[in-house]
Amino acid sequence: MAKRALIVFFLFAAFAGVLGLQMIRIPLTLPLQAGSGRRGGMSIVVDSSRGAIYDRRGERLVQAQPLSYAAAKPTPAAAQALRAALSEQRWQAAEERLARGGLVALPVDTQLPPCEDIRLLQVYPRYAQRQKQLAAHLIGHLDGSGQGVSGLEKSLDGLLRDASGELSVRLASDALGRALTGAELELSDEGYRSRAGIQLTIDARVQRIAEEAMELHGLEPGAVVVLDAATSEILALASSPGFDPNNVAASLEDPGGPFLNRALQAYPIGSTFKCFVAAAALEQRIPATRRYGCEGMLDVGGRVFRCNREEGHGWPDLSGALEQSCNLYFIQLAQAMEPQPMLDLIASFGFGESQPLAPGYGGGSGNVPDAGALAVPGELANFSFGQGQLLGTPLQMAVATACLANGGVLRAPALIQATVDAAGEETPWPREGGERQVISPETAEALRQMMISAVEQGSGQSARPETGSAGGKTATAQSGTFDAFGQELLLTGFAGFFPAENPRYVISVLRQNGVSGAADCGPVFQRIANAMAAEGMTGE
Repeated sequence: MAKRALIVFFLFAAFAGVLGLQMIRIPLTLPLQAGSGRRGGMSIVVDSSRGAIYDRRGERLVQAQPLSYAAAKPTPAAAQALRAALSEQRWQAAEERLARGGLVALPVDTQLPPCEDIRLLQVYPRYAQRQKQLAAHLIGHLDGSGQGVSGLEKSLDGLLRDASGELSVRLASDALGRALTGAELELSDEGYRSRAGIQLTIDARVQRIAEEAMELHGLEPGAVVVLDAATSEILALASSPGFDPNNVAASLEDPGGPFLNRALQAYPIGSTFKCFVAAAALEQRIPATRRYGCEGMLDVGGRVFRCNREEGHGWPDLSGALEQSCNLYFIQLAQAMEPQPMLDLIASFGFGESQPLAPGYGGGSGNVPDAGALAVPGELANFSFGQGQLLGTPLQMAVATACLANGGVLRAPALIQATVDAAGEETPWPREGGERQVISPETAEALRQMMISAVEQGSGQSARPETGSAGGKTATAQSGTFDAFGQELLLTGFAGFFPAENPRYVISVLRQNGVSGAADCGPVFQRIANAMAAEGMTGE
């Protein structure tokens, strides 16, 4: 009896002695959960999951990056091995439970000493841990109970919860809850890595390219949308600043609005809108050869409007005015048109209407003034170059630009491609919105050539890809808000397509608090187009 007591004493002494070892600091992540096991055993839930979210090629956008976990029996040997490989914080979380005879399971980032009482597992946290979560605004985040709070996590919460799963570890025990001698740790996977979930039209490669381009060019606050020009399927939907879905509390008080998905928010559009005013003019049979004089300033109903070139642009035609972004030309062009047919056509491009992408989730409607508002000469002038009461989202701008690029056919944007069951079988997601012929193919072709000219030799040259070419239009809009020094904050943008002669992709770029569309957003378009071409995504 004395000999047994002495052995027990030395075991507990060894258990306690490891507490003094130096630790490697690793952040604590998931909380430990324990419960009484089935069939008389003890168990611990290592992690829970919910429905997968895939990109268009089947790449997981959530639960994509594994972490190494250690599940350990409550033995001195396991405690000593863990103590040598865990941070102070993680060790403290495990120590008490081990001492009480409970199982533990927690992340490890260093090599564990060999131990028969520890089982290594692969755990897949919902969101990326060691790098930025891709498409965070689009995916959204969860609350403490695992319910979707924003983005697709909220929109499709029921569908994703229905595909939930659990990873747990069990150890056989006696009636008093003590581990049985020689019992092995048993892993239980109840749909933890189920394939069930949703597949998006997003291309993870393009999403990464867009987010990296925004970061490299300091596009913050801002947004990027990339579409398939022929289908209006969304390949990337990016917004900055971002947030960490693993730690949303850190961003709650951020005045920069990191939870806003700016790709879906409405802003003054600026001069990219001139493309659609030009389309309306051509549809009203105003010839592209018509010229208007620009001397740098124009009085409209007692209000002076100035052009971006102080000395003016002379007497440009429609192509030259778009190429050089001449405000005064477009003021006079709008004055020559019938207001209501112009507004009807603008609405047909999707401006002023919401763009649903998933249940309860989508792009804002923005605003298009009515004919009564445009009866005021100053309002019509502002409208002609994309300002005043006119508001639109980067997504709307991308969809409308795709219409110009593909023969005048507008297709509603799509974000969800299919649902996926546990066997990996896909069921196509019903697509809403359909398609419509907004302008004639001839008008679309004329605008496409004008936008190519704007990139080749006009205000959009900063957007020209290194190989091949593109078409597009810059924008610089007044915001009506001012900084502490009384300087008005500008909204800048670029919307365009590439390759120029066979448009396959459309990119819309927005920056708040910018300098100009050419300086801020053209280079972002260029970088994205270059990177997509390097991936072989030229469409040719």
